[in-house]
Amino acid sequence: MISKSYPQIAFCLAITPAQENYYSSLKKMDITTVSICLYISQMGRQKHATSHVNAARSLGMTTHAYMITDLNDPINDCLQFSTRFLELGYSKNSKITVFVNGSQYIKDSQKKITDILNFISKFHKRENIDLAFFNDDLNNKIYNLDLLPEVNLTLANVNANTPGSNKVGTWIYTMDCGENSQFLAYDFYGYYTDESYQLSLIDTEYIVQQGDSWYSIARRHDIPLIKLLKMNETSSESRVYEGQVVKIA
Repeated sequence: MISKSYPQIAFCLAITPAQENYYSSLKKMDITTVSICLYISQMGRQKHATSHVNAARSLGMTTHAYMITDLNDPINDCLQFSTRFLELGYSKNSKITVFVNGSQYIKDSQKKITDILNFISKFHKRENIDLAFFNDDLNNKIYNLDLLPEVNLTLANVNANTPGSNKVGTWIYTMDCGENSQFLAYDFYGYYTDESYQLSLIDTEYIVQQGDSWYSIARRHDIPLIKLLKMNETSSESRVYEGQVVKIA
């Protein structure tokens, strides 16, 4: 029976401590992968990013990077971010997250997001570029995922019981880490952590983890959703709960 927890990643903000002892506390929580904010629209380069990167790397942590864009001037955002990314010595295998924090008043937002991905792809591997959104923006139909390129999806659905979408690869579930403010996320398929969940052939049951849905369980174990629901005598509208035992074979 499966009970392993999902790997986690910390998305570190400028307001979180840029100190080695803070990153040591993350490692004690079994978080060894972090993504550090290098640039925010209207606010420019994050001046503490260097300290964050150095503190994490000094402890042997895996470091990725992200930018937050409001889509008003996406190409400038990309130029500023990419310059900082290269200055800090990130590798070709580092993941880049484009966190979209625009508004319903931005024109051609779908095209601008695609333009950002195309621009960053000129100096970085396309498969290592991730898109991140706030779940409320998707619920309000500000963005349409079906019209965007197929990449890993990170979704911020803070303090909720589920990620908010069955397409999510990484779920930011909280902004709190003790007395500090920063994003913590479950990395369901090991996109950032390279630590995907492995299913043993002898396992016939699965213990539901926080953030699971019938869709994510079916996808994780490569089982047709209809078959999974039939085995468990339920429907897709029913909820699953953390700790619940689900038949998978």
